[in-house]
Amino acid sequence: MGRWFVFAALAAASLAPAPAWAAGFCTAQWAPVCGLKDGVQKTYSNAGCAKADGAEVVGQGQCTDPTPEPTPIFCTENYDPVCGSKDGAAKTYSNACFAKADGATVTAAGECPKP
Repeated sequence: MGRWFVFAALAAASLAPAPAWAAGFCTAQWAPVCGLKDGVQKTYSNAGCAKADGAEVVGQGQCTDPTPEPTPIFCTENYDPVCGSKDGAAKTYSNACFAKADGATVTAAGECPKP
């Protein structure tokens, strides 16, 4: 009877949440949380690992990136020049696609006037 009691007590203790004194200890438990440290979000394997790293837990589960990756722009190499403007400077681009990929606004068809 004594062995079963010890086994049951150990099993119950292993399923219980970590006590407050254990906060800040990084264990192998997988219970992901989103932590914030120095203004950057990072997914930690559990709250103890986040606290051990000095991060504040800001959410349960993995962090989500609020800003999607920009879609790459693929341009053809055809020569159909346009004059584009970026940051107040005029520049000739080989075509409108390359102007857009550079973040420029097309201001005229053809090459930019020579200064």
